[in-house]
Amino acid sequence: MKTSCTWVREGGAWIEGAQLPVTDRAIRYGMAVFETIGVREGKTLFLAEHLALLHESARTLLSGALDAKLQGALDLPALEPDDNGILRLYVTAGDGSPADPVIASRVFALFESLGTVTMPDAQTARLHPERVAPFAHGRKTSNYWMQCAAQGGAANAGFDHALLADHEGRLVSAAFGNVFFVLDGKLCTPSLSLAVRPGVIRGWVMRRAGAEEVAFPADHLVEASEIFLCNSRLGVMPLHFEGIGPGAVGRALREEILREKLVP
Repeated sequence: MKTSCTWVREGGAWIEGAQLPVTDRAIRYGMAVFETIGVREGKTLFLAEHLALLHESARTLLSGALDAKLQGALDLPALEPDDNGILRLYVTAGDGSPADPVIASRVFALFESLGTVTMPDAQTARLHPERVAPFAHGRKTSNYWMQCAAQGGAANAGFDHALLADHEGRLVSAAFGNVFFVLDGKLCTPSLSLAVRPGVIRGWVMRRAGAEEVAFPADHLVEASEIFLCNSRLGVMPLHFEGIGPGAVGRALREEILREKLVP
């Protein structure tokens, strides 16, 4: 069982233990797109959906001929049958200045084991006190400073998660996941038009339960009857927020995604 491992794809093969050079713009400027893929018993979860999003992110944010690189990423690094954790798959802008076109991108993978950590049935969240800029066209990039700062602030204040609002005060997401809430008996989620990330587990929730995409004032979130977030590591996680506790919708979805073994 691996605890952690890195790979760089070179010459059509994955080189285990390889690292990105410091000249890569992913390190210098955060110019890379990525997907976080759950791994359960050595098998990747929702792989086709993640690769489709990675292709779209690369087309949106990274110019140049990336199709061959991404096609090679379909052959993922070798994992052990007892590996459970997260595989992050990156496509970088390669070397160059910020304005240079993408000519020689790199594909990088990082696996991190979750070990035997048992997740609780619910966690806590607060609304991040600072407004945030929209994500890059709703795409996941390696420039995660804003999300890390929000999550760190929440942790320092004794919470598990930070919920984020844009400069107009509209709820957009959690720092590390998509967010859903029930309002007047209706399941809602921030609209993709707000540059919300189209997460794979968000898509799973939409298919299972349906939800109305809304532009909702984050300051009014206390009017919700329940709130939950979702991501590839936690699956569906009901939240305690401002006196609001876990509800029937989030609990049922969490039970379903765990029962179907769709999380690490």
